[in-house]
Amino acid sequence: MPRLRPAGEPRIAAKVSKGNFNPPPKVDSAILVVENISKKNFADVSEVKFFEVVRAGFASKRKILAGNLAKKFGKEKVAMTFEKVGLKADIRAEKIPVHEWLRLARELFA
Repeated sequence: MPRLRPAGEPRIAAKVSKGNFNPPPKVDSAILVVENISKKNFADVSEVKFFEVVRAGFASKRKILAGNLAKKFGKEKVAMTFEKVGLKADIRAEKIPVHEWLRLARELFA
């Protein structure tokens, strides 16, 4: 649920068994509730741009974040941005906390 944290506090309200669907999927589902919704994290970067960076970062799973972002923003710009925000060049998207995603988005669109 980390993708929701910039907008609010997510929690699982209920689990829904795969048997409740027809045809049944291979996995169970959940109903999420997002509480304390706030736009404060998007004061200096738009939600659209933020999620654009997140989508690009997770475009190819289990890959190095810089490589995924370079496809959209260019290798040189990504390298300069990583250096500016203090991210290691070999970090993976799933290791980045929300506040770092926000910094990354701000810098990539600055």
